[in-house]
Amino acid sequence: MNEFFNNLDKSSIIPFYYQLQEVLENLIEQGVYKPDEKLPSENELKEWLGISRTTAQRALKHLVDRGLAKRIQGKGTFVANKTITYSLVAAFSFSTEMLGLNKKVRSKLICAEEIQAHSLISKMLQTAADTKFYSIQRIRYVDNEPISLQTSYLPVVLVPGLIEKNFQEESLFETIRKEYGLIIGDAQETLQAVKATEYEARHLNIREGDAVFLLERITRITTGEILEFVKTILRGDTGKFYIELSSEPK
Repeated sequence: MNEFFNNLDKSSIIPFYYQLQEVLENLIEQGVYKPDEKLPSENELKEWLGISRTTAQRALKHLVDRGLAKRIQGKGTFVANKTITYSLVAAFSFSTEMLGLNKKVRSKLICAEEIQAHSLISKMLQTAADTKFYSIQRIRYVDNEPISLQTSYLPVVLVPGLIEKNFQEESLFETIRKEYGLIIGDAQETLQAVKATEYEARHLNIREGDAVFLLERITRITTGEILEFVKTILRGDTGKFYIELSSEPK
């Protein structure tokens, strides 16, 4: 394994810890160090490279801070198991996307109720303030690991009786297509990095304040009406995002 570190240059203007963390990042990205595999310890790096323990510690801490590795008390530093790649090219069905990656998907229903939406939800769904909505909150699991906390708001008038349907076993949109004949047209989605609240952390088995992604999406059916406003809190330590860019004019 030492041969991967041969090009590190102590005389370079680039700090040695930075060179080292770049090499370790590349080794993880290329699969030389695989998910859940133990990385070299601070003492091993110190011995191999003739560096201080502090320099080795700094490089490994960077990997943890970037979410590429995790520390296990008393055992060492291990590669994070980021085996899920989320597409930002609007895959509307989380279940379908995960099944395409050969992942086992399931949902746990937290609540499903009819509400009179507050002003923010009414604004996002472009409806009157007294409009009735269904509020549906679910935890999404991939390979039995809680991945996201998802809260959907849908106008009752478009999907009457929806909360009485069994949408834990299949995609919510697939249930809507089968039961109501509504076809998804398009969606707009925003993504930002936030910190997990105590409530979110508890449901996702992470710590309060951990970095998570907040995705907010508005989905329309082919007739142009807004079907859903959804907020998804997505763990940042289990996956990464894939964006495909094209130079072709639209």
